[in-house]
This record gives sequence, C-alpha cells and structure tokens, in this order.
Amino acid sequence: MKILLVTAGSRGDFEPFYAFARRATELGHEVYLSVTEEFQPRLINVDFNVLKLPGSIQYFVKKNGVSIIKNTFDFLPNVRPFVVKILDTAAEQILEIKPDVVLYHPTVLTAPIAARSVGAISGLVEIIPILTPTSEFASAGLWTSNLGFLNKLTYKGVVLAEKLFFLETFKWSRKLKVKNKKYDFSLSLTSPALLNRPKDWPSNTHLVGPWFKKDNESLSPTVANFVQKKPTVYAGFGSMKKGNPEKIATEIIKGCKALNMQVIISAGWGGLSVGPQFKDDPEVLFLETVSHSNLFPLVKVILHHGGIGTTHAALRAGTPSVIVPFIVDQPWWAHKLNKQKLGPKSLPLRKLKSKNVSKRISEALTYKQKVVDVSNKMKDDSGIEETLKILEGYLASKS
Repeated sequence: MKILLVTAGSRGDFEPFYAFARRATELGHEVYLSVTEEFQPRLINVDFNVLKLPGSIQYFVKKNGVSIIKNTFDFLPNVRPFVVKILDTAAEQILEIKPDVVLYHPTVLTAPIAARSVGAISGLVEIIPILTPTSEFASAGLWTSNLGFLNKLTYKGVVLAEKLFFLETFKWSRKLKVKNKKYDFSLSLTSPALLNRPKDWPSNTHLVGPWFKKDNESLSPTVANFVQKKPTVYAGFGSMKKGNPEKIATEIIKGCKALNMQVIISAGWGGLSVGPQFKDDPEVLFLETVSHSNLFPLVKVILHHGGIGTTHAALRAGTPSVIVPFIVDQPWWAHKLNKQKLGPKSLPLRKLKSKNVSKRISEALTYKQKVVDVSNKMKDDSGIEETLKILEGYLASKS
C-alpha cells in the first residue's frame, strides 16, 4: 500500500503518526509522513518519505502558551493564516503523491477531499475520542463527567470549530469537483484496556488501540544512573505552557523532597524550568526531553499534563500518574483514571503547591497494583497492525 500520513499539532499528535510510519515501513508499505517543521529533526535518516508542512505549532505554544485570551486575539491575524497554509499544502501533497490511503489528523480538514479526488480512501485519526458522537460519554475535549442523554450534544462543539475553515474546504471541494467531503472511516487510538467500544458508534468507526512503537534510543548513562540512586518522580508537561515554569517546578521539587524522593524535570516545550536554587542539586535532574517508553518503567510516579500519549505511556509502563490538566482532553483523562481507580483526582495547576504535590504522589502510589493490571492488558494492544488490516479490507472492497 502507498500510505500518506498527515498530522499537525503537539508531540502527542506527532508520536502516533511517527510510530505508524516506522512500523508500516518495516512491514513493506510505501509510507509518506507530512509534519510541521519542529518535528523535522526527528525524521533525519528514516526509511520512509518525509513531507514538510509550513510553519511551527511550537512557535505559537511558546508565544501564547495555552492562554485562551492570547490565542483568541492571535487567531485571525496569525493562527488562522497558518492553519490555512497547512490545509492547502496537505491537499497539494495528496494530489501529487496519489496514495492509496490517506490517514489524517482532525485539523487537516482538506485531506479527505483531496483523497477522494485521487481515488484514495481516507481515515480520520481520532487520537482522543472527541469527534464520533456517543451517548455513553461526553466528548473528551469538552466535558469530563457523564451527562447521560446530553452526551451527544457535546460533540456539536467540535463541528462548530470546523466551520471556522468552511471557506477553505468549500474552495477545495469546488476546485476538485468533490461533493462528498466526508472521510471513509475513522480510527480511535484509545486502548481497549481503557475504553469499551461504544455500542452506538457507527460501523465505520474502529477502536484499534494506540499507534505505538518503542523508541530506538536508549537512556543516557546520566539518566540511567540517576534513577538507580533513589525513588524517583518524573515531572513533565509536554507541549503545555502556562504560568511561571520555574515557580511550578520549584513546588514540584519541594513536594518530592518532602517524601524523600528525587525528581526528573522535563522541560518539554517550556512548561517547566529549574532555577538556580536547584540547578546543582544532586536529587534534581533537568532534561529537555527524554524517552517515555524507556524511562517511565523505572520511576515511581509520573506527574504530567494528562495528554493521551503520556497517559497511555504511563499506564503501559505500569507506573501510577498524578495528572495536572491544562486543556482539551486532559481533565477527561484525569477523571477517567480516577473513576477506574487507576489514579488520584487531578491536581489543578492553581492548587499546585508542594504539600498538594506530596499528597497526590502518596495517593498515586496506592494505585500501583491496579495500574500494573491494566499495563498487562495493554500488552495485547496492536493498533498499527489492526489498522493495516482494516486498510486492506477497505481497499479490497473498493477494487
């Protein structure tokens, strides 16, 4: 199969597509991966084809963080034109490559239109369960608790957001003479160990599980030696940035020290930073980034933002989490883990003080066995292989 993958977003939006590209290439498929510029350095010397989308998501995170006010004011002059360039470039790439299959991130609204124009099948990749309506739970990006018969209404919010780019999708559908702008199928990447497939999902929505492939990189001797010295907490907020990164990290460090635990602080896209007070502290290790799949099994607790990638990685490692949610699906995951007795209640950023950090870490440790049980179930996850079977089925029925 000739497969074109296109994604735009944070590291959590990039990693699944990257994993799929690597594994599908190993299995003999011709793969193209299209990503924004901040991820290009990760794709040097890979065995698949790399395509470039214009601009950088990371630029806007550094500029505006997750501030709703800043991003709202920045939307029309800067964010919207940036997204439009991505939509146009992705469509042009699909028209040029003419793949058999297009798998795309929900932000790339022109992908199914261009795919239909060249006779390719298209699949919407729901990294989080946010788009396919169900009465069983609310959209992961808009609500945390179960609203019963009102659950389906929460999915309307995402549809309204798509309308912001109606002119672009209309332009491409008219230009390519494509009337049906809908994808052929959707793929949910949530682990079946965490989510039972809703009974009212349509038949073309598939719960395949995470697209995951273990990192090739090994831990540095510095990191490997550090975690062996003393019980360790990992703290990292990925691409999230809000408040004072140094002040937040200080509270986390003090909370860990109160429990006689050391801490690894991961900067990510700027959410955490270690100040002079702890710069040379032997019980504090500051890293720009680190392999989750290699580190997480070695630490006692993972304090993170609750993105689906980090949440799955922590559970897969059998390590309890403390979630400090920022936006979108993160409160939903914190609520879900707590309801399934896989972790404590979330720790809101506004309450992130050292004593609360200590309390949540202590609570998280009591969930260890439940997390290990789920970790064992997640060993059966084979999202990439399941997806490839589904693609082969759709292509066979089309021919």
